[in-house]
Amino acid sequence: MNTKLYITIIAIMILFYNCSNDDSSFSTVVPLAISFIHENGDLISENDCVNPNEKYSVMIKVNTLGSGSFIPTEVPYTINGVLYNMTFISGDDQINPIDLVEGENIVQLAESGITSKVSVITQDDFELVE
Repeated sequence: MNTKLYITIIAIMILFYNCSNDDSSFSTVVPLAISFIHENGDLISENDCVNPNEKYSVMIKVNTLGSGSFIPTEVPYTINGVLYNMTFISGDDQINPIDLVEGENIVQLAESGITSKVSVITQDDFELVE
């Protein structure tokens, strides 16, 4: 009698355990875009005037996939051909401060090939001729 009772209780416990919330579901991010931004967060278009004395950043926009526990995700990207990684621990867009160099600056998402460009032209000393 006790054996049947224990087997029944164990069977019910297994049934309830299998019906519990699925803890194996995860969420992660997928990068959508990469761009240059001003220190205040405004986007820099390819034709904007860039002041080399101001501070700039790279922003990676992401989309969250799935639900549940968040899996930290590294997104590889390049700045002027140099590889970097940005680690996402949530589904929020992230920024990384950078120093722009004179000439063309290119950022690229390594896996998708999405790019953004901005040119920095410094003015040489000039003389006003009247």
